[in-house]
Amino acid sequence: MNDWNVCVYGGVEHLEKRFSFKKYSRSLAFFNAVAGLAETYIHHPRMVLEWGSLTIAWGTHESDQGSGVLAVDRELAEKCDQLYELLKKQS
Repeated sequence: MNDWNVCVYGGVEHLEKRFSFKKYSRSLAFFNAVAGLAETYIHHPRMVLEWGSLTIAWGTHESDQGSGVLAVDRELAEKCDQLYELLKKQS
């Protein structure tokens, strides 16, 4: 997990990373890929889509395991890194 930073949203720690793209359409494709991933886990990140970038923040607000950055958040952050690398190869 490279370049993920800890930040706080709504009083809860999150892992956050900004992914850069040369085209808006690539940012949008990545957004949709991450949204699909989130749906399979029923765990949804904060995502901010802008021209040339997508910022993603994974954190758990309420669960049986507590709140903050949990194992599932770290796993999904790693999967985002993998999706990003895959998408870059397809460009």
